[in-house]
Amino acid sequence: MKQTNLLTFLLSFAILLLSCSSEEFVEKITLDKSQLNVSADGISENVAVTSNVSWTATYLNDAGTTDLNWITVSPSKGEGNGTISISVSKNGGKARSAEVKVFSSKAEGTVVVYQAAGVEEPDEPGDEPGDDPGSDDSQYTAISKVRALYTGTDYKIAEDITIAGTVISDYRRNTSGGLNNYTSAKAIIVSDGNSGIMLYCGADNTEFARGDKVTVKLKDQTLSVYNGGPLQVNGLPLANIAKIGTETPVAKEITASELVTGAYESTYVAVKDVQVSSDDLAKTFVMSDSHTSIAIEAKTGEMFDIFSSKYAVFGTETVPQGSGTLKGIAGVNNGKYQLSVSDRNDYAGLTNARFVSAPKFALSYTEMNVAGEGSSIKVKLTANVEWTASSSNPDFQLSQSSGNASAEITINYTQNPSTTATRTATITFKTTNAEVANNIITLKITQYAYESLVSDPVNKWIELPKITPADGFAYITHDIDLNGKKVRNYSYWLDGNNRYAQWVAYTLYKGIDASNTSRSDAWNFDPKVPKRCQPVLAKGWGVTGYDRGHQLPSADRLHSVAANESTFYYINMTAQNSSLNQGIWGKLETNVRNWANSCDTLYVVTGAVATTKENTTVEYIKDNSGNNVAIPKAYFKVVLRYKKSDTTNGGYSAVGFWFENKANSDASIATKHAKSVKAIEELTGFDFFHNLDDSIESAVEGSVTTSIWGL
Repeated sequence: MKQTNLLTFLLSFAILLLSCSSEEFVEKITLDKSQLNVSADGISENVAVTSNVSWTATYLNDAGTTDLNWITVSPSKGEGNGTISISVSKNGGKARSAEVKVFSSKAEGTVVVYQAAGVEEPDEPGDEPGDDPGSDDSQYTAISKVRALYTGTDYKIAEDITIAGTVISDYRRNTSGGLNNYTSAKAIIVSDGNSGIMLYCGADNTEFARGDKVTVKLKDQTLSVYNGGPLQVNGLPLANIAKIGTETPVAKEITASELVTGAYESTYVAVKDVQVSSDDLAKTFVMSDSHTSIAIEAKTGEMFDIFSSKYAVFGTETVPQGSGTLKGIAGVNNGKYQLSVSDRNDYAGLTNARFVSAPKFALSYTEMNVAGEGSSIKVKLTANVEWTASSSNPDFQLSQSSGNASAEITINYTQNPSTTATRTATITFKTTNAEVANNIITLKITQYAYESLVSDPVNKWIELPKITPADGFAYITHDIDLNGKKVRNYSYWLDGNNRYAQWVAYTLYKGIDASNTSRSDAWNFDPKVPKRCQPVLAKGWGVTGYDRGHQLPSADRLHSVAANESTFYYINMTAQNSSLNQGIWGKLETNVRNWANSCDTLYVVTGAVATTKENTTVEYIKDNSGNNVAIPKAYFKVVLRYKKSDTTNGGYSAVGFWFENKANSDASIATKHAKSVKAIEELTGFDFFHNLDDSIESAVEGSVTTSIWGL
């Protein structure tokens, strides 16, 4: 009996050894950096190599040769884990780039090195620096150097920087001759051949077409990244861009593995050996009148997307059915790599026979952060093998737990019970297919603490309307520093359900109305309010005809940078008719500032109503995250003036204004626009200036003396 057991054990052990020896060894090389942005002065930097094989390190320029005398890599060979040192010499000419490769017979890692220009030589024989701004690049900063200024948080460019490059996008609306294939016509992407960057302008681009050579002034502009997307110059005035010529954009040939390193973001590339995923072959570039991502697979297994906006002029075309080379502008969204079409010929190269897809098992995201309230997210699993899925947290439920093909899985989650701590869930996807290298992949979801909407204590300030507490509403107030003293900045009544302030109240007086700085364009969330209660407006409304209309104007808070930045909180914005905002409403704001100059204190309440007695239905517009935000039907402004030298009504006088949220062609504020404060109260239901003495309140709110206001 014992002998039988021993034979059985030996046989099992032999089978186990044979099984283990039959597994294919996979060569792996990874580097801890994919890109180095180097100044003109040069640099020496170490890069960690993680490997399970012997490897060789070398460097190549764009022509694919090692004939470089400005870069060295050492050591040139290694085995297993190690470190290479990349040394870049001082640059006395134009911006330049190279690739450092660490490779074995079946694996490879790449670091792209971009070095900024030094003192450049003339472009053409006979040119002297400074002769012609169209041909002398020495006055311009390499885009790679500008990109290097951003290190993870918004960066305001204080230097006098100008870049030069070629427009490689055509995101203009089709009415301007563009492809209209981005979420906003305000976006322009410019590349200098080595690197590129998105310009997110303050207004729609109707002028600059693909192939235009331009210069761009960047002083006082802000570099930022929104929602895991591309690095952009945010709010750039179109006047900062100047056309200096034309040039046909040329795509840089890269592999899919190079694309997904992120090193080519905002550059025009040609990715070889790719095809539309079989799951998406029956689709058009735009589906269901929505922004659409078409899955692309590479012969080597990498996955990325073609992204097209729902407005794209080629949206009704069926995606290419073959394989080959795909061109486009490299981009990223929420960490997912993608291309956007730069020219309608970009996908003309997908005409070869389709290749046999390797086993696919990949997630669109591996980490996601979500807000504290209960909601749901969708994640795309790309697969052609059998798989299962499970959640580590029962409060995060999956709509599908198994399959044998690609799937879009909805993950529903509850509200985080904690107001102080985050919580996590790990969604695990598994396959038993032996041909898949990574047969377990995970999605880590971090849910932020639940943010309670809490009102500030209500003050007795004269400008504040009477407040009646209600669910989903909150009174919020902000202070600022004025000459070393903390004073009130502005207050508002938040409708958190509809994501807008029903009114904003503030004061104007000598000192607080000083002009010591300029408009900041620092679009951001109010840190005192849960984000779920605010619109997301980094990229405007995305709809022609609506501005991000300030309720507290930027021009009323120019005495400090911090004060002006506070006027760019999203909750201070509403969807205001562009003609109204830039026309008669803007003139009213100017009048208010002028009135403040002729009195001791001006108390102002600006507001918006989403319903009226005649129309009680709330209409909505979508913000950048697809949330509903109320569209005001009308705007009001009530103004109380205090001038201690006046003897009537204790020195107080008041006036009100009401404008429907539509175009208004009136050239200036006139008597016909003025209303009593009482009339505005009847239209809005608010009780203004209730902290005044009752007799004074009644007197100043009941009628208007237009001559006081110069009307």
